[in-house]
Amino acid sequence: MKCFVCGNRLGPEDICMSCGTDVRTYRHIMCMSNRLYNDGLAKANVRDISGAIVSLNESLKYNKRNIDARNLLGLCYFERGEVVPALSEWIISKNYESKKNIADQYIDFLQSNPARLDTINQTIKKYNQALNYCYQNSQDLAIVQLKKVLSINENLISGYQLLALLYIEIKDYEKARRTLLRAIRIDRNDTTTQRYLKEINNILTEQINAGDNKGNNPALLPQDIITYQNGNDTIIQPVGVKEKRGFSSIINIVIGLVIGIAICWYLILPGRISMATTETDEKFMAVSEELTAEKASHQESVKKAETLETQNRELQRQIDELTGTNGAVTENDKMLRAVKTYLDDPANSGKAIEELDGIGPDYLADSSESFKELYARMKEVTAGSALKDYSDKAKAALTTKDYKTAIEYFLKASELAPDNSDYLMDLAYAYRESGNTEMADETYRRVMSDFSETQNAIDAAGYISQ
Repeated sequence: MKCFVCGNRLGPEDICMSCGTDVRTYRHIMCMSNRLYNDGLAKANVRDISGAIVSLNESLKYNKRNIDARNLLGLCYFERGEVVPALSEWIISKNYESKKNIADQYIDFLQSNPARLDTINQTIKKYNQALNYCYQNSQDLAIVQLKKVLSINENLISGYQLLALLYIEIKDYEKARRTLLRAIRIDRNDTTTQRYLKEINNILTEQINAGDNKGNNPALLPQDIITYQNGNDTIIQPVGVKEKRGFSSIINIVIGLVIGIAICWYLILPGRISMATTETDEKFMAVSEELTAEKASHQESVKKAETLETQNRELQRQIDELTGTNGAVTENDKMLRAVKTYLDDPANSGKAIEELDGIGPDYLADSSESFKELYARMKEVTAGSALKDYSDKAKAALTTKDYKTAIEYFLKASELAPDNSDYLMDLAYAYRESGNTEMADETYRRVMSDFSETQNAIDAAGYISQ
C-alpha cells in the first residue's frame, strides 16, 4: 500500500514515514475495499452472482481504482448476459490501469470477432422488441421473441424473468417454473427470480390442495367404488355394475354407431369443416401480417445497423487520429517533440521551431488554453536562439556560396524577426547571387515598402536590377 500524498510505500505505522501524513483512515478505507472484493469473489465462486455484484459495487465505492474488483464486476455482469455493463466496467478499468490489465483480454475477446458483436447487438434489439410486444399485449409474439433471444444468449437473466412473467400471464405456471429454474442455475440468489419462483410455488400448491378438496384425489374416494386412471382423467365405476352381453347388445351398438355417423355427417361435420377453414384463414392472415411486420422490422434493423457501422467507423477514425494509433503524427506529438528537443539541447532551437510550425492554426484555435499557453511560451523561449542559429547557418552558407541553403535559413530568420530589414536585405542578396533576380527584386521592393524610412530602403532602391 502506498501513501496517497507522496506515493511512498507504507509500513505498519499509522503515519507515512516519508511525509508524515496520518494514514489510519486511508488504510481503513483500502482494507474495507479489499474485504468487500474478497466477499464478492467468494460469492461469485458459489454462483451467487447477484450478491457478488452488490459486494463489488460497495468495494468500488471505497476505492474506485480497485482494478481486481472492477474486472470481476464486469465478469459478473457478463455471466448474467449483460454485455454492455460488463464492457463499460472493463473500459473504465483499462483507463485507470492501461498496462498489464487483464481487462484488455476481455475487451479483445468481444471486439476481435465482429460476428460476436453483431450477435450481442441482435440480442438487445430482439429483447427490446419483446418488451414492445408486451406493451402491446401481444404475449404470444413476445414469448416467441424471447425464446429467440435466449437461444442466442443463454445467460440473459432478465430474459428468463420476462419470459416467466409472460407464462404467468397466460397461466402456464409449470413452464414459468421451469424457466425460472434455468435462471437459478446461472445466478442462485437473484432476488427477483427467487420472488417469482416463490409466487409460482404458492399458486401450484393452492391448485393441488383445491383439487384434493374437490374429491379428485383417488385416495379420498369411497371403498365401494372402483377407480382407474385413463391418462389425466379418473374413471369411476360402481362395483355392482356388470356388462350385459348378447345379441341385443350388438344390435344396439350398431344402431348407435349408425345414428352417430349420420349426426356427424349431416350436422356436426359441416360446421366443424367451416370452423376449421375459418380458423385456418385467420391463422394464415395473422402469419402473413407477422411476416410483413418482421420483414419491415428486419429492413429497418439493417438500415440502423449500417448507420451505426458507419458512425462506428467514423468514431474509430477520430479516436485513432486523437490517440495516434493510425500511424499519423498528431499535433500533440509535435508539441511534445518540440519540448523534448529544446530540453535536450537548448542551442538546437531551430528543430523545436520547425516542430511548432507544424502545428496547424485550426488545431491551435480549437485547443485548450493550457496548450495555447505552452505553444506561446515555447515560441518565446526558442525564438531568440533559433534566430541566431538561422542567421549563423545562412551566413556560413553564403561564405561557401551555397545560396540555396542561405535562402532557406534567411527566409526562416525573416519569418521569426519580421521587423528586422537586415535579414530581408541578406535574403535579396542571396537571391541575386543565385541568379534569381525576380525574387531578389521582389524582396528589395518589400524592404522599400515596409521600411521606407530606413537606410536599407535607400540601398534596396539602388540594388533593383531595373
